[in-house]
Amino acid sequence: MKSRFTDEPSYSQISKLYLPLALSWLLMLMDVPVLNAFLARAPEAELSLAAFGIANSLIFMLEAPIYMMLDLSIALSGSRAAFKTLRRFYIAIGLGLTALGLLVLYTPLWQVLLQGLMGIPATIAPLAASTLRILMWWVFPIGWRRVYQGVLVRDGRTPIIGMGTVIRLAVMSVGMLVGQALTTIPAAYLGALAAGAGVLVETALMHWAAQSSIAQRPAENSADDDPLTYCTLWSLFVPLAVTSVLFQLIPPLISAGVASAPMPELSLAAWPLAWGLVTVFWAPTMALRQVSVALAQDRASWGKVSRFVALAGLALTGALGVVSLTPLLDVVLAGLLGVSGPVAIFASPAVRIMLFLPLGYSVHSLYGGLLVTQSHPSIMRTAKVVNLLIVGIILWAGLLYGQVHGATLGALAMTAGTLMEAVWLWFFSRAVVQTLRSPVSSPVR
Repeated sequence: MKSRFTDEPSYSQISKLYLPLALSWLLMLMDVPVLNAFLARAPEAELSLAAFGIANSLIFMLEAPIYMMLDLSIALSGSRAAFKTLRRFYIAIGLGLTALGLLVLYTPLWQVLLQGLMGIPATIAPLAASTLRILMWWVFPIGWRRVYQGVLVRDGRTPIIGMGTVIRLAVMSVGMLVGQALTTIPAAYLGALAAGAGVLVETALMHWAAQSSIAQRPAENSADDDPLTYCTLWSLFVPLAVTSVLFQLIPPLISAGVASAPMPELSLAAWPLAWGLVTVFWAPTMALRQVSVALAQDRASWGKVSRFVALAGLALTGALGVVSLTPLLDVVLAGLLGVSGPVAIFASPAVRIMLFLPLGYSVHSLYGGLLVTQSHPSIMRTAKVVNLLIVGIILWAGLLYGQVHGATLGALAMTAGTLMEAVWLWFFSRAVVQTLRSPVSSPVR
């Protein structure tokens, strides 16, 4: 199925597609540092920060299988018939994940997960579980939004996506301000409710905005395309979903390692702050995968897209270096995030260690997008397994032989795993890239 970008894209076209998506990803993943800034100023700040950080890492894992719906929608929603098939497929997936969340969080299984498997202290676990019970209701609309966003990306209508995320962040921030002024509920609960309100507004906007694009699509696939079936979708979705789940296993695994390290309360408060700050710089790399899916169709387009991705990754890494390796880091932690002295001391080295994450995630996005369009998802899955293994080994070795505090250990594990995955993807995608670069290769759509 061909996208609207049938010719070799110019760098101007790539930028116009990428920049609104990058803004969207940046603002979407800024949910965490923005909410952390509110939580850091709330009563019992350290408890709220720790509970919300744990809840966020786990809800991301529950949502993980639906993250790839965006890529599938970009690649496959070429006709109204294909889109409707994709949407029905997602409804089944989204309802299944919601049922799983109900099973785990509204039964004693939450204690097995948080206190048994993750070793979260008893002072934090109940608040984290209650926060999760609120967050889980936003899983289905998040996936619904991604299905419709894929239609917009495929048609090059990315500015509306960036605008939607701006509105989402504004709704969330206003919700926190109003909630803190008018209620006395725990700050972690308020953060979950405010985040959900933003998600619902953004989802409604994406649904509305995509209607015109859907109406303009042909009713059926073109003669050159096979009909989209549930079997085809399942064969594509499963390996991509497994890859995404493996990625989302990494944050809770690190949280468990942080909780087992020396001084766990301070480390559990510092780690989400450090991770949230670094997220601001690697979040825009996530849009590079959608660029790769939409544009990397042949030899010429691959060359331009790969150069664009490399420059974007280097620029974002340089920007993180300016903040993390200068006194600006103290200004950001103390001034913008309102972090207390002990927590800032734990968070600062963790931020510096994660300097090269933007470059690593850029490589992930470039080759991940290519492997989606070329139907080689097993390489992505194996690379993510390698990442997870590296993270686990470093956490195990650090807890067994080292005395570093948890935030530093978590940063070391995250960085090593991410960079090793990037190397794996580059090495084992060489044959796929060579096929794409072949003069006789045809466009992937």
